[in-house]
Amino acid sequence: MAFRTLRSKCALLAPVCLMVLGAAGNAAADTINVAWDPSGSTIGYKVHVGVQSGSYTNHFDAGSSTTFAFTTATAGQRYCFAVSAYTVPSNVEGPYSSEVCGYSNAPPTLVNPGDRTSTVGQPTSLQLQGYDSQPLTYSHGGLPPGLSMMPSTGYISGTGTTAGSYMVTVLASDGTLSARQTFTWTMTTSSTSGSGTGGATTTPPGCPTATVSICTPTTETSYSTTQSSITLTGSASPAITRVVWENSPSGVRGVASGTTSWTIANIPLQAGSNVIEITAYDAAGTPFIDRVLVTRSSTTSTGGGTADTTKPTVSIGAPTTGSMYSTTQPTIINLSGSAADDRGVVQVAWMNSAGGSGVASGTTSWSIANLPLQSGTNVITVTALDAAGNAATATLTVTRSTTTTPPSTGGAPTLSVERLGWSSMRLSWTNTSWGSVDLYRNGFKVKNVSNDGSTNDNVDRRSTYSYMVCAPGSTTVCSNSVSISN
Repeated sequence: MAFRTLRSKCALLAPVCLMVLGAAGNAAADTINVAWDPSGSTIGYKVHVGVQSGSYTNHFDAGSSTTFAFTTATAGQRYCFAVSAYTVPSNVEGPYSSEVCGYSNAPPTLVNPGDRTSTVGQPTSLQLQGYDSQPLTYSHGGLPPGLSMMPSTGYISGTGTTAGSYMVTVLASDGTLSARQTFTWTMTTSSTSGSGTGGATTTPPGCPTATVSICTPTTETSYSTTQSSITLTGSASPAITRVVWENSPSGVRGVASGTTSWTIANIPLQAGSNVIEITAYDAAGTPFIDRVLVTRSSTTSTGGGTADTTKPTVSIGAPTTGSMYSTTQPTIINLSGSAADDRGVVQVAWMNSAGGSGVASGTTSWSIANLPLQSGTNVITVTALDAAGNAATATLTVTRSTTTTPPSTGGAPTLSVERLGWSSMRLSWTNTSWGSVDLYRNGFKVKNVSNDGSTNDNVDRRSTYSYMVCAPGSTTVCSNSVSISN
């Protein structure tokens, strides 16, 4: 198993400052190494390990060492660590340090692409979206005849030969752990998007209204260009509520402007084949599809120029710069960030693995207002494209917990906050009968901790922070709000 580094913010706090150095694997089990700063005259340390935040089931005496190797970690299992210091001969044990959590090897993430519909005899493609810190390999089972997958990229392409409904299973593996998704791929004998027996291939010039039809720059099923982007227009029947698009193999998608008469401006094209799929949905959610294969040929500059192969960069800045975020709200009010490219970013798009996609407002400084969330895990993928069709992605895993009825016993606690160092705050509150509390910082839930009356919170920049502790699952039964600057 490859070495993995798990990072944690560290603060000068009593008794110790704890960090996870990294993890390594062997044939029997994984090892996670932790280290901490020495604590004054302390001569002994105890390491506390658990698989749930704030709950430790294993306790180890590390003696006077400031490092510890946890040698029985299971790949894919998340572990949380805390350290306490003790003195000899009194054996008095101090408070626990702030907690750090991580994996020896976290499983990869594989986005479910959703059910697909294609037409026998027409080219189709699909780019699987897998995420991991190590290279992934992809495999499959049940693809329709005529389609194949590139194991190194997860790119599925080909021309279907046999009509039917196929249950497809796809797998992304880092060599030790894997993620699996299942979806249905339906192959039809004629496109559902057109009229008559020819579907979209027989749409006459002038593009009369069908369920959904591409009108310009062509009514045919293929088109060639040397340009780095393309604008499509078309029509859909009056019952359509929205029209969306996706360009394979880049996986970039968005929402068209309009419904019965729709436009998609400046779709970035990669060199080579681009299968642009247009999907119209009626009020019942039934999809109707038309597609065009756009081939972009390269051109040689007479001035000695070279092709743009440099990918842009994109990052998420709010509501967090981290890779994970928790909330009880049905939307992220503002997901925002930045993107850059040496020749300019032309579009930033987003997709939620739990459903939903669209185009962000802005490019170099972009934002997405009121992004909808489903209960459970939502993997938000933000994709930035330049004019040459080069793409870069950033992801945020958002866990939305379902709001539960707050406990009926125990009043709201009284909270106080003190600064331990510029990057660490100590929160203390009067105890209640709740088993745990939710900690909120600046209006966003940070974590759920055991209700032992105190916890530490680490921050990564100097600012003013507002804190509350609330009943688990509640945003109304809460303590007083306390603001503090570091």
